[in-house]
Amino acid sequence: MGANDITNISLSLAFAALLSSFLIYKLLNIKLYKELVISIIRMTVQLFLVGLYLTVIFKLNHPVVNIIYILLMMAAANFAVLKRTGIKISMFLFTFPAILISIGAVLAFYMVLVFRPFPLYDARYLIPISGMLLGNTMNRTIITLERFYSSVKSDEDGISQLTAMGATLNESTAQYLKTAYLAGLAPILANMSTMGLVSLPGMMTGQILGGSLPLVAIKYQIAIILAIYTAADLSSLLCIRFSMIKGFTKTGFLDHSIFKKSQSD
Repeated sequence: MGANDITNISLSLAFAALLSSFLIYKLLNIKLYKELVISIIRMTVQLFLVGLYLTVIFKLNHPVVNIIYILLMMAAANFAVLKRTGIKISMFLFTFPAILISIGAVLAFYMVLVFRPFPLYDARYLIPISGMLLGNTMNRTIITLERFYSSVKSDEDGISQLTAMGATLNESTAQYLKTAYLAGLAPILANMSTMGLVSLPGMMTGQILGGSLPLVAIKYQIAIILAIYTAADLSSLLCIRFSMIKGFTKTGFLDHSIFKKSQSD
């Protein structure tokens, strides 16, 4: 038993509810009508396209096709991380391995030992779980990476003094890494601590709507949240460490050439 289908008329009514947002824009004299419409159109088209090619992928259910699709998702997530943090695309070769290792290791662990679908490469499990891991990991990685480099840029003199005193690069940047890590950690801890009280997670809600027993859905949700936390932890740390290979000179100074011009001015 699956969830009830939403008719085209019902979906149109869902869009109509956004008239309240246009009314708020008008009352507050906010000129974002065009941006909202474009965002809604893009979201709708993208999701329908995803639905179409996921239908094809689920029917094929071939391990090579599934892996290629996940790699493309990882690449897209990596580009988004670099764009949002103001770092040049040339850093892709350093940050992509961090995301690949983090997501790949956690995904393999949970697929083999926790979820255990048959076959293990089952697209119905592999792709949605990968998407949830990547989406949440990407957000935390953006926060962590941006905080690390913005902190370093604002205190280059302090790093220079530590370097002049003989500190290694890891030693001179340790405090900035810790601060960045904590900045990325705070939102996910807050979300975990209120889950079930303030909000019902999307995966659990979707499974219940799809006919799963609440306790089964809850166990899946707990496993997913733990997987997300672990993957995000690894990704945020490894992205900083791997990016530092190119982000700093051999003498331990920040290399401003890794930033886009608008970010380094």
